[in-house]
Amino acid sequence: MNKKVLVIDDDESVVWVVKKALEPLGCEVHDRGTIKAGTKAIDHFKVVILDLMLPDGNGIDALKEIRVFNPDIMVIMVTAHGRMESAIDAMREGAYDYLEKPFDIEELKIVVEKAFRDIALREELMELRQSRDESIPFEIIGKSRSMLKLFKEIGRVAPKDVTVLISGESGTGKELVARAIHNNSKRKYGQFVAINSASIPKELLEAELFGWEKGAFTGATEKTDGKIQSAQGGTLFLDEISELNIDLQAKLLRFIQDREYSPLGSSKVIKADVRIIGATNKNLKAAVQAGQFREDLYYRFNVIELKLPPLRDRKEDIMLLTKHFLAESVNAFDLQPKELSKDVEKAMLKYDWPGNVRELENSIKRASILSKGSLIEKRDVFINDFTSYSIKEFLETKLSGYLQGMAKLDNANLYETVVSEVEKALISIVLNETDRNQVRTAKILGINRNTLSKKAKEYKLI
Repeated sequence: MNKKVLVIDDDESVVWVVKKALEPLGCEVHDRGTIKAGTKAIDHFKVVILDLMLPDGNGIDALKEIRVFNPDIMVIMVTAHGRMESAIDAMREGAYDYLEKPFDIEELKIVVEKAFRDIALREELMELRQSRDESIPFEIIGKSRSMLKLFKEIGRVAPKDVTVLISGESGTGKELVARAIHNNSKRKYGQFVAINSASIPKELLEAELFGWEKGAFTGATEKTDGKIQSAQGGTLFLDEISELNIDLQAKLLRFIQDREYSPLGSSKVIKADVRIIGATNKNLKAAVQAGQFREDLYYRFNVIELKLPPLRDRKEDIMLLTKHFLAESVNAFDLQPKELSKDVEKAMLKYDWPGNVRELENSIKRASILSKGSLIEKRDVFINDFTSYSIKEFLETKLSGYLQGMAKLDNANLYETVVSEVEKALISIVLNETDRNQVRTAKILGINRNTLSKKAKEYKLI
């Protein structure tokens, strides 16, 4: 590791002492005499030694700025005016350590070497986590104005350790946004833990969140940590928070306010350092007015709200997403290279995609597997939408697989067999749709009622 240290201090004697102490350890020490000069150079360093009192400002204010824009940097505060309040303020604002002048050389060495060890360990953990999660796509695709606005909002909110609410329709990618916030925050070395409130029975959700003690309920044969404990030092993503019941909402509110909770069956209070990100596809304000969601919890969650646009409102992203999902599918399923026909591109841009990005991704994955040859057609993407391609195309698709090889037979009687089967199926479907009303069935089919009756008897449908 390149052990570069930046000293922001206007006292040349302090800079000299730091260099004398750290350079024999392999550290490359640079110095700046003001906050302005120091913060300009800070991107090139992982460890910073920052004086509390500088000519152009207060070191605590500089620390706050550094933590917002460079949350990974280890900042060691130093001061000649040691006060308890200064030490508390420095540590509260995220300083790695706090030393008083004149500081002990050996103590300085120990603190700096420990900082570099922690950085190395943190980077190793990050690499392990990335290799473990490499199959999970975290990239958010988009170039539309609404998505560029969202990217800027993620950049602004990620470094600030506040509760965030992500709202948007199902399938818009709320968990991806939550992961992007986590991965760009100072908590990125911690766990990202996701829980879908709608997918877990409400009576079990409290135990899943807070954990339980042995014997807390029937089947609780051993002590178990909850999702909050699993997310210690990281981020807990609560999807579909509108599904939380009122009692659980009260417990979650307490945790957000005090950062403490009690597992089921225990009176022990546990502290936890976890950032909460919530998501919903419903109107929480309306839920508050209907008495289904606590108003105080709503305002706690709604410190910052990020709204995800539906796919129909960002049409310019559809083909960008499509090409991304197609490339992923070809690679994941070991397929030959595939491309979209002009007709399917036009159809995709006209379609509203009610299931949003999730529906688009699933459609492209399915089409990449089921399509024949290298060209993906409309019928491959819109497999359940018969209006997107002709009846001729539909029948050809269905019959080609069924009749494959039968043309080699001399007396297969294909014409009469296939026509009668199609006719029988058509009459049966329409009869069922009309509740066996022959007058309506004949009208829909466009044939005489007597003809319908004759054919229905022939096919034993009535």
